[in-house]
Amino acid sequence: MFVEARTRPALAEVCRRLELSDADAVLIRHHTNAVYAVGDVVVKIAPAEFGVERMSAVVAVVRWLVGQGFPTVGLSSRLPQPLLVGEHAVTVWQRLDPANDAPVTMAELGTLLRRLHALPAPPVSLPTLEPVDSIRRSVQRSSILTARDRDLLLKRLEPLASRWREMSFPRGASLIQSDPQTRNALRRFDGTPVLADWDGAAVGPREWDLATVAVHCRRFTPPGPAAFSDFTATYGWDVTSWRGFEELCQLRELQMIATNARKSRPGTDAEAEVLRRIIALRRGDQDIVQWRIL
Repeated sequence: MFVEARTRPALAEVCRRLELSDADAVLIRHHTNAVYAVGDVVVKIAPAEFGVERMSAVVAVVRWLVGQGFPTVGLSSRLPQPLLVGEHAVTVWQRLDPANDAPVTMAELGTLLRRLHALPAPPVSLPTLEPVDSIRRSVQRSSILTARDRDLLLKRLEPLASRWREMSFPRGASLIQSDPQTRNALRRFDGTPVLADWDGAAVGPREWDLATVAVHCRRFTPPGPAAFSDFTATYGWDVTSWRGFEELCQLRELQMIATNARKSRPGTDAEAEVLRRIIALRRGDQDIVQWRIL
Protein backbone atom coordinates (compact mmCIF):
# COMPACT_ATOMS: atom_id res chain seq x y z
CA MET A 1 0.00 0.00 0.00
CA PHE A 2 1.39 3.39 -1.01
CA VAL A 3 1.19 5.31 2.27
CA GLU A 4 3.48 7.63 4.19
CA ALA A 5 4.70 4.86 6.48
CA ARG A 6 6.10 3.09 3.39
CA THR A 7 7.78 6.14 1.84
CA ARG A 8 9.37 7.64 4.95
CA PRO A 9 12.22 5.05 5.01
CA ALA A 10 13.05 5.87 1.39
CA LEU A 11 13.02 9.57 2.26
CA ALA A 12 15.36 8.94 5.20
CA GLU A 13 17.86 7.16 2.93
CA VAL A 14 17.80 9.98 0.36
CA CYS A 15 18.28 12.56 3.10
CA ARG A 16 21.24 10.56 4.44
CA ARG A 17 22.88 10.72 1.01
CA LEU A 18 22.16 14.45 0.82
CA GLU A 19 23.45 15.00 4.36
CA LEU A 20 20.10 16.45 5.37
CA SER A 21 17.86 15.56 8.30
CA ASP A 22 14.65 13.81 7.31
CA ALA A 23 13.18 15.11 10.59
CA ASP A 24 13.05 18.51 8.89
CA ALA A 25 11.17 17.19 5.85
CA VAL A 26 7.68 18.51 5.14
CA LEU A 27 5.14 16.33 3.33
CA ILE A 28 3.71 18.33 0.42
CA ARG A 29 1.56 15.63 -1.14
CA HIS A 30 1.02 11.88 -0.96
CA HIS A 31 -1.22 10.75 -3.81
CA THR A 32 0.24 9.90 -7.21
CA ASN A 33 3.71 10.31 -5.67
CA ALA A 34 5.02 11.07 -2.22
CA VAL A 35 6.48 14.58 -2.38
CA TYR A 36 8.60 15.95 0.47
CA ALA A 37 10.38 19.29 0.80
CA VAL A 38 13.60 19.31 2.78
CA GLY A 39 16.31 21.94 2.76
CA ASP A 40 16.81 23.30 -0.74
CA VAL A 41 15.35 20.26 -2.55
CA VAL A 42 12.09 18.44 -3.14
CA VAL A 43 12.17 14.64 -3.01
CA LYS A 44 9.63 12.81 -5.16
CA ILE A 45 9.09 9.12 -4.39
CA ALA A 46 7.15 7.08 -6.94
CA PRO A 47 4.98 4.02 -6.21
CA ALA A 48 6.69 0.68 -6.73
CA GLU A 49 4.81 0.03 -9.99
CA PHE A 50 6.21 3.23 -11.51
CA GLY A 51 9.55 1.69 -12.45
CA VAL A 52 12.97 3.25 -12.65
CA GLU A 53 12.96 2.89 -16.45
CA ARG A 54 9.98 5.21 -16.73
CA MET A 55 11.58 7.67 -14.33
CA SER A 56 14.76 7.59 -16.42
CA ALA A 57 12.69 8.81 -19.37
CA VAL A 58 11.21 11.59 -17.23
CA VAL A 59 14.70 12.67 -16.16
CA ALA A 60 15.86 12.66 -19.79
CA VAL A 61 12.88 14.79 -20.89
CA VAL A 62 13.49 17.35 -18.14
CA ARG A 63 17.18 17.62 -18.96
CA TRP A 64 16.28 18.10 -22.63
CA LEU A 65 13.72 20.78 -21.75
CA VAL A 66 16.30 22.64 -19.67
CA GLY A 67 18.70 22.41 -22.62
CA GLN A 68 16.01 23.92 -24.85
CA GLY A 69 15.62 26.85 -22.48
CA PHE A 70 12.08 25.82 -21.56
CA PRO A 71 10.95 27.12 -18.15
CA THR A 72 10.66 24.04 -15.98
CA VAL A 73 11.75 22.82 -12.55
CA GLY A 74 15.30 21.54 -12.70
CA LEU A 75 16.73 18.40 -11.16
CA SER A 76 19.11 18.69 -8.24
CA SER A 77 22.74 18.16 -9.22
CA ARG A 78 23.64 16.76 -5.80
CA LEU A 79 22.78 13.14 -6.61
CA PRO A 80 22.59 10.99 -9.78
CA GLN A 81 19.07 10.74 -11.20
CA PRO A 82 16.91 8.74 -10.90
CA LEU A 83 17.65 6.83 -7.73
CA LEU A 84 16.36 3.39 -6.85
CA VAL A 85 15.78 3.26 -3.11
CA GLY A 86 14.33 -0.06 -2.04
CA GLU A 87 11.38 -0.63 -4.38
CA HIS A 88 10.88 3.05 -5.17
CA ALA A 89 12.19 5.19 -8.00
CA VAL A 90 13.17 8.56 -6.54
CA THR A 91 13.97 11.93 -8.09
CA VAL A 92 15.35 15.01 -6.36
CA TRP A 93 14.41 18.48 -7.60
CA GLN A 94 15.39 22.06 -7.03
CA ARG A 95 13.07 23.64 -4.49
CA LEU A 96 11.14 26.58 -5.91
CA ASP A 97 8.53 29.00 -4.64
CA PRO A 98 5.21 27.13 -4.20
CA ALA A 99 3.57 30.40 -5.35
CA ASN A 100 0.97 30.35 -2.60
CA ASP A 101 0.92 34.15 -2.47
CA ALA A 102 1.02 34.63 -6.26
CA PRO A 103 -0.42 31.53 -7.96
CA VAL A 104 0.49 30.93 -11.58
CA THR A 105 -2.34 32.35 -13.67
CA MET A 106 -4.27 30.72 -16.48
CA ALA A 107 -2.80 33.27 -18.88
CA GLU A 108 0.72 32.26 -17.81
CA LEU A 109 -0.21 28.59 -18.20
CA GLY A 110 -1.36 29.32 -21.75
CA THR A 111 2.02 30.85 -22.57
CA LEU A 112 3.87 27.88 -21.07
CA LEU A 113 1.84 25.36 -23.09
CA ARG A 114 2.22 27.35 -26.28
CA ARG A 115 5.98 27.23 -25.85
CA LEU A 116 5.95 23.53 -24.98
CA HIS A 117 3.86 22.56 -27.99
CA ALA A 118 6.14 24.54 -30.32
CA LEU A 119 9.22 22.48 -29.37
CA PRO A 120 10.60 19.79 -31.69
CA ALA A 121 10.24 16.14 -30.73
CA PRO A 122 12.68 15.30 -27.92
CA PRO A 123 15.32 12.60 -28.54
CA VAL A 124 13.80 10.49 -25.77
CA SER A 125 11.80 7.27 -25.95
CA LEU A 126 8.39 8.26 -24.60
CA PRO A 127 5.07 6.41 -24.43
CA THR A 128 2.32 7.26 -26.88
CA LEU A 129 -0.78 8.62 -25.18
CA GLU A 130 -3.32 5.79 -24.84
CA PRO A 131 -6.16 7.07 -22.62
CA VAL A 132 -8.61 4.26 -23.47
CA ASP A 133 -6.24 1.53 -22.31
CA SER A 134 -5.35 3.60 -19.26
CA ILE A 135 -9.00 3.93 -18.25
CA ARG A 136 -9.68 0.20 -18.64
CA ARG A 137 -6.64 -0.72 -16.54
CA SER A 138 -7.54 1.74 -13.80
CA VAL A 139 -11.15 0.56 -13.61
CA GLN A 140 -10.09 -3.08 -13.31
CA ARG A 141 -7.40 -2.37 -10.69
CA SER A 142 -9.48 -0.16 -8.41
CA SER A 143 -10.28 -1.51 -4.94
CA ILE A 144 -13.13 0.94 -4.27
CA LEU A 145 -15.39 0.32 -7.27
CA THR A 146 -18.34 -2.05 -7.17
CA ALA A 147 -19.22 -4.27 -10.14
CA ARG A 148 -22.02 -1.80 -10.90
CA ASP A 149 -19.58 1.10 -10.87
CA ARG A 150 -17.18 -0.71 -13.19
CA ASP A 151 -20.01 -1.54 -15.57
CA LEU A 152 -21.10 2.11 -15.66
CA LEU A 153 -17.60 3.43 -16.38
CA LEU A 154 -16.81 0.85 -19.05
CA LYS A 155 -20.15 1.40 -20.81
CA ARG A 156 -19.50 5.13 -20.71
CA LEU A 157 -16.09 4.45 -22.26
CA GLU A 158 -17.32 2.42 -25.26
CA PRO A 159 -18.62 5.26 -27.50
CA LEU A 160 -15.80 7.57 -26.42
CA ALA A 161 -13.22 4.92 -27.31
CA SER A 162 -14.72 4.64 -30.79
CA ARG A 163 -14.59 8.40 -31.23
CA TRP A 164 -10.98 8.53 -29.96
CA ARG A 165 -9.92 6.11 -32.70
CA GLU A 166 -11.68 8.22 -35.34
CA MET A 167 -10.59 11.68 -34.20
CA SER A 168 -8.55 13.91 -36.47
CA PHE A 169 -6.51 16.38 -34.43
CA PRO A 170 -5.91 19.70 -36.20
CA ARG A 171 -2.96 20.70 -34.02
CA GLY A 172 -1.12 17.41 -34.52
CA ALA A 173 1.05 15.42 -32.12
CA SER A 174 3.99 16.60 -30.04
CA LEU A 175 5.51 16.24 -26.60
CA ILE A 176 2.62 16.78 -24.18
CA GLN A 177 2.70 17.26 -20.43
CA SER A 178 -0.67 15.38 -20.22
CA ASP A 179 -1.83 16.98 -16.95
CA PRO A 180 -1.25 20.73 -17.33
CA GLN A 181 -2.90 22.77 -14.61
CA THR A 182 -1.92 25.63 -12.36
CA ARG A 183 -1.25 23.17 -9.51
CA ASN A 184 1.50 21.71 -11.69
CA ALA A 185 3.15 25.10 -12.15
CA LEU A 186 5.49 26.90 -9.75
CA ARG A 187 7.48 30.11 -9.69
CA ARG A 188 11.19 30.62 -9.56
CA PHE A 189 12.12 32.97 -6.76
CA ASP A 190 12.41 35.78 -9.32
CA GLY A 191 8.70 35.25 -10.13
CA THR A 192 9.14 33.39 -13.43
CA PRO A 193 6.39 30.75 -13.90
CA VAL A 194 7.59 27.26 -14.75
CA LEU A 195 5.84 24.01 -15.63
CA ALA A 196 6.42 21.00 -13.36
CA ASP A 197 5.44 17.34 -12.95
CA TRP A 198 6.55 15.44 -16.06
CA ASP A 199 5.53 11.95 -14.89
CA GLY A 200 2.87 11.81 -17.62
CA ALA A 201 5.09 13.17 -20.41
CA ALA A 202 4.09 11.46 -23.64
CA VAL A 203 3.73 11.86 -27.35
CA GLY A 204 0.15 12.73 -28.19
CA PRO A 205 -2.25 15.26 -29.66
CA ARG A 206 -1.78 18.77 -28.37
CA GLU A 207 -5.57 18.94 -27.96
CA TRP A 208 -5.27 16.52 -25.02
CA ASP A 209 -3.38 19.11 -22.97
CA LEU A 210 -5.91 21.77 -23.95
CA ALA A 211 -8.90 19.60 -23.01
CA THR A 212 -7.23 18.90 -19.66
CA VAL A 213 -7.03 22.63 -18.94
CA ALA A 214 -10.66 23.05 -20.00
CA VAL A 215 -11.81 20.25 -17.68
CA HIS A 216 -9.97 21.80 -14.73
CA CYS A 217 -11.62 25.14 -15.45
CA ARG A 218 -15.06 23.51 -15.61
CA ARG A 219 -14.78 21.19 -12.64
CA PHE A 220 -12.70 23.09 -10.09
CA THR A 221 -12.98 26.53 -8.51
CA PRO A 222 -10.46 27.98 -8.79
CA PRO A 223 -9.74 28.38 -11.63
CA GLY A 224 -13.41 28.37 -12.72
CA PRO A 225 -14.99 28.47 -16.20
CA ALA A 226 -14.25 32.14 -16.91
CA ALA A 227 -10.50 31.53 -16.57
CA PHE A 228 -10.37 29.40 -19.71
CA SER A 229 -10.71 32.47 -21.91
CA ASP A 230 -7.53 33.87 -20.32
CA PHE A 231 -5.73 30.63 -21.13
CA THR A 232 -7.02 30.59 -24.72
CA ALA A 233 -5.95 34.19 -25.34
CA THR A 234 -2.30 33.49 -24.55
CA TYR A 235 -2.20 30.00 -26.04
CA GLY A 236 -3.35 31.48 -29.32
CA TRP A 237 -5.99 28.98 -30.44
CA ASP A 238 -9.50 28.29 -29.18
CA VAL A 239 -9.86 24.52 -28.85
CA THR A 240 -13.62 24.90 -28.32
CA SER A 241 -13.93 25.69 -32.03
CA TRP A 242 -12.85 22.12 -32.87
CA ARG A 243 -15.77 19.71 -33.30
CA GLY A 244 -14.17 16.94 -31.23
CA PHE A 245 -13.67 19.16 -28.18
CA GLU A 246 -16.65 18.08 -26.05
CA GLU A 247 -16.07 14.36 -26.54
CA LEU A 248 -12.37 14.73 -25.77
CA CYS A 249 -13.29 16.53 -22.54
CA GLN A 250 -15.65 13.68 -21.63
CA LEU A 251 -12.87 11.15 -22.24
CA ARG A 252 -10.46 13.20 -20.13
CA GLU A 253 -12.99 13.44 -17.29
CA LEU A 254 -13.55 9.69 -17.41
CA GLN A 255 -9.80 9.12 -17.18
CA MET A 256 -9.60 11.42 -14.17
CA ILE A 257 -12.38 9.49 -12.42
CA ALA A 258 -10.85 6.10 -13.24
CA THR A 259 -7.30 7.11 -12.29
CA ASN A 260 -8.41 8.47 -8.93
CA ALA A 261 -10.51 5.35 -8.36
CA ARG A 262 -7.34 3.28 -8.81
CA LYS A 263 -5.30 5.45 -6.45
CA SER A 264 -7.90 5.85 -3.69
CA ARG A 265 -8.11 3.57 -0.69
CA PRO A 266 -11.33 2.40 1.00
CA GLY A 267 -12.56 4.58 3.82
CA THR A 268 -10.76 7.74 2.71
CA ASP A 269 -11.96 11.18 1.66
CA ALA A 270 -10.54 10.42 -1.78
CA GLU A 271 -12.84 7.40 -2.09
CA ALA A 272 -15.85 9.50 -1.08
CA GLU A 273 -15.02 12.09 -3.74
CA VAL A 274 -14.58 9.51 -6.50
CA LEU A 275 -17.89 7.86 -5.62
CA ARG A 276 -19.60 11.28 -5.54
CA ARG A 277 -18.40 11.88 -9.11
CA ILE A 278 -19.69 8.47 -10.19
CA ILE A 279 -23.10 9.12 -8.63
CA ALA A 280 -23.38 12.33 -10.67
CA LEU A 281 -22.36 10.41 -13.80
CA ARG A 282 -24.99 7.76 -13.12
CA ARG A 283 -27.68 10.40 -12.62
CA GLY A 284 -26.71 12.00 -15.92
CA ASP A 285 -26.61 15.45 -14.37
CA GLN A 286 -27.06 18.07 -17.05
CA ASP A 287 -25.34 20.75 -14.98
CA ILE A 288 -21.58 20.41 -14.50
CA VAL A 289 -21.02 19.19 -10.93
CA GLN A 290 -18.07 20.85 -9.23
CA TRP A 291 -15.34 18.43 -8.13
CA ARG A 292 -13.12 18.59 -5.06
CA ILE A 293 -9.38 18.51 -5.63
CA LEU A 294 -7.70 15.19 -4.82
